[in-house]
This record gives sequence, C-alpha cells and structure tokens, in this order.
Amino acid sequence: MNVADAVVATLRAVGVDTFFGLPGSTEAALLEAIRAEPGLRYVLALHESAAVAMADGYARASGRPGVVGLHTTVGTMNGMSQLYNAARDGSPVVLMAGHKDRPVLSADGFCAIPDLAGLLRPFTKSSWQSLSAGAVAADLARALHAATASPSGPTFLAVPEDLLREELAPGWSVVGLPGVERAAPARDPDPSVLAEVAERLSTAHRPVAVVGTHAAHATEPLQRLAEVLCLPVLAADLTDLGTLTFPADDPHALGVYGEDPAVLEGCDLVLALGCRVFYPFSERLGPRLPEGASLIHVHPDPAVIGRNLPTAIGIAGDPLAVLQGIVNATSPAGGLDGARRRVRQQRLTALGRARRQALDAELAAARAVQPMSVVAVAAELGRVWPAGTIVVEEGVRASRHLFRHGRVPAGGAVWRSSGGALGWGVPAAVGARLAAPDRPVVAVVGDGSLHFSVQALWTACAQAVPLVVVVLDNGGYLAVKRAVESWLGVAMDPRTHPGTEISGIDHGRVATGYGAIASRVATAAELAEAVETGLRSERVHVVVARVAQVRP
Repeated sequence: MNVADAVVATLRAVGVDTFFGLPGSTEAALLEAIRAEPGLRYVLALHESAAVAMADGYARASGRPGVVGLHTTVGTMNGMSQLYNAARDGSPVVLMAGHKDRPVLSADGFCAIPDLAGLLRPFTKSSWQSLSAGAVAADLARALHAATASPSGPTFLAVPEDLLREELAPGWSVVGLPGVERAAPARDPDPSVLAEVAERLSTAHRPVAVVGTHAAHATEPLQRLAEVLCLPVLAADLTDLGTLTFPADDPHALGVYGEDPAVLEGCDLVLALGCRVFYPFSERLGPRLPEGASLIHVHPDPAVIGRNLPTAIGIAGDPLAVLQGIVNATSPAGGLDGARRRVRQQRLTALGRARRQALDAELAAARAVQPMSVVAVAAELGRVWPAGTIVVEEGVRASRHLFRHGRVPAGGAVWRSSGGALGWGVPAAVGARLAAPDRPVVAVVGDGSLHFSVQALWTACAQAVPLVVVVLDNGGYLAVKRAVESWLGVAMDPRTHPGTEISGIDHGRVATGYGAIASRVATAAELAEAVETGLRSERVHVVVARVAQVRP
C-alpha cells in the first residue's frame, strides 16, 4: 500500500463516497488509488472554483464533509474564493492539494511557493502541508475531523507528490488514526440560563427572533416557541444568511431582519439564533440592533458571541438543543399570561396583514412590467417548486426580491452564500443533487453569476444529474451599476457605465454546448411551464428569463 491508497482508505473510513476535483500531474498516484476503489466516486469539474463549490453543496446536502482535490499552487489559488465562501457559511469542505515534490519545492521550482498552507490559514479551521509519508493519513484524518467539529468549516491539506507515491510499512491500517471518530456532543445548556431566557422572552414588551444559517436545522422547536410566545420570526439579513428552512407561510414569519421597520418598532429584546449580529455590507448599509433593545445570542462558535455588540445572555452551543431547552423551560411557567398573549397576537396579526397587503400590491404592479419583473419571477417560482426542493439562490441584486416574494418550499430549504465570491450557485446545486438524488434542486442565478462557473453545467450533464437552472438575464452587473448611481446621487442613470454591461451573450446556446436543454421565456406562464418540465425531466434544464432591471 502506498500513501495515495492510505488517503483513499481514510476517506472511506469516515464515510466519504464522493471526491470532487480538477487534477494535474502531481495527483497521478491518487487518481489511480481512487480508480481502484469502487466505493469512491470521482466527479470532475472544469474549473477549480466550481469543484470547491460542488463540494460545498455536497456537504450541505449530505451532512458529511465535502472533499475536493486540486492541483498544487495554481489550482489551490483558483479555488480559494469558493473556500472563503465555505468558511463564511460554515461548510465542512476539505480541500486537498497534490503539491509539487519536495526537491522541486526546495529549489523554488515550477509551481513552488514557500508556504502554500499559509495562504489559506486566515479562513480555514486548519491548514497544513504533510511533512512525511507516514503522517499523511493522520493529517487527512485531522483535517476531516476539524472540518466537521462544531462549529464546522473548511480545512486544507497539501501533500507533495513524492509523498503520495511512497510505500507504507506492511500492515498499515486506518485503525487508530486521530480524528476518525467524531467527538462526543457538547453538554446540554445550563438549565438556569435557559430558564432566564424563557423568562425574558415571556416578559419582554416586543421581542423578536432572528434565525440564521446555524439554526436552519432547528425549525421545528423555533416554530413551537414562536407559537407559545406569539413571537415574530425574521430571517437574518442576507449578508449573513447561508441557509433558511423556516417556512415563509408560517404566521410568525415576517421576512428578513430590517426589511420592514414596523416589525422592529418598539422592539426591546432580540433573540439571535445561529447568526452573527451584525455583519454589515458596508459602513452605511447593515442591520442594527433597535435602540434600547437587549440581545440574547445563541451560536455554536463562542468567538462570535459578544464580538460586535454587548450581549445580555450569550449561549455557545447547538441552537437546536438550546431552543428545545427554552421551549421546555417556557412550558412549566405557563407561557404568556392572557393579556400579554392577546396584545402580542393582535400585533402579530396586524403586521402579517400589512405585509401581505404590501406584497400583493407589489406583485400586482409587477405583473404589468415588461420584460418580466423579478418580483413576478419570484412569485411564480415559489408557486411551482415542489415540497422538499433545495433552492440554490445566487440572484445577487435580485436576492431580496426573491426572498420577499418567493417562499421556502415545504420541507425544503433556500441556500445561498454569504461570502460574496460569485459563481457558487450552479456548482453548489450540482453537488447538492449528487448528494441528494431524491430531492428536487433548482438553482436561481443572475446572468453574471452564471458565467463565473458556467462550466459546472458540463459536470452536471456528464454525471447525469437532473437539475433546473433559472437564469435571471438583466444584461449586466446590476449591483455595480446601482453602486455607480448611488455615488452619483441619482435613482437611475441611462448612460452606459464601464464594467456594467454584459449583454449579447446567448446563455441558452452556451448551456446547450455543455449538453443541457435550454429554453428562453418571456412570461410567468412560460416560466412556470419550463420549470415544471425541467423538474419532471432526468436532464439538465436551463431556463433563461429576460427580466427588467431591478429598481433600487
């Protein structure tokens, strides 16, 4: 057995069954070891950033580490932006690089760099280069362990080519490798702290709950708590939201934090669950804690709690366990008294009614817009995708409209990336479909985002992955144009600005060139029909929707 064989054995020992990659010559031994292992599927990407995003989507959908292999310095650097995305969203992606052999590195030869692991250290949980053949499997086991340990996040391991080829001593085994067994779960939260949280939520005047990425698996107890306490529930601001599963049609759901000032009017307590508070987009734009409100912050990473804002109560732990504990602590106390329940319910009903009226008015106005408004597209998509759908959203400028007028599918989820590196959406959807072949997956991406990683369509077709990709074609980088207009102090500037126009691309023909089926739609009815056709198909369907440029 050589080291490459040991790498494969280590991956299989922790249940890894898929390896994403874009290799080079340094990975020859590893590629042969993967070929010889029928339980490990190799998924080839045509660009390194797409390979990493596929591993991200696979990790999110499977609950297991997403493993990706890239080629030495140049491949690693091409994939770094998507590894940064994984770091921001806490995805357990393990990136391996087959590095140049040690004599080449020592001589500062081809593709050499003094400290490749150091490049990724600022945004990985661990970043290391193996120093000996005997250490490689243990190094990989540690990387897998660190990626999945709470709070989860990406790790990096570089393995020089000469180490991959070396033979191991007879009798080598994965038994005894560090990190192969998962660590024991964290202890239950302190009951006295949970009782204090329950008391504060019950007696506050106008409390709200804010749910973020790391509480996406805790929807059920959050719904129970919201029901018991008549508690408005808001999604974290989109700059900090990677996953949302809380259903939009729940009567306690009132949109995204900060979207409607009326929801936060008079708020005296914010319960932040699995999100950072707060993560600004810029110095001028970003969510704020209401004046006079206190903060209860629950997050698996203790370093996040109290980082930006004073915290009345901070609980480092799994939001699922914490929420279950708060619900249990609230019930014996009887929940709300009758008078407080009536006041909260009346306000919740009024806010919900006002929200529905505003959405209906916006949608009615959008129906008359040509080309199609993103508002109309979002409403139509929310109507047609089935229960359990994973929606991978990278609409950028259209994102807020998609969240406002679309919906989280029943039993499904909306995924996005809070890192800011474009090109994540389509490959993440490919990875998700590979991990969850029985769940529908729909990617909704801007035309600009699509072409950062359009090569992922080839991988989807090559792997026979049924997938629907909706492309919102507004002919440019609208976020950039809006920034220019904001700088100029105007709502809209009809002039053409540098770096904002990408019109003239036939997205459908590009998609068919990679093997997908493509269609172009101009109306909501055509959009619904095309998406439903794609969902029934076993092929990759790309639906290009020409949309009006979203107003500020």
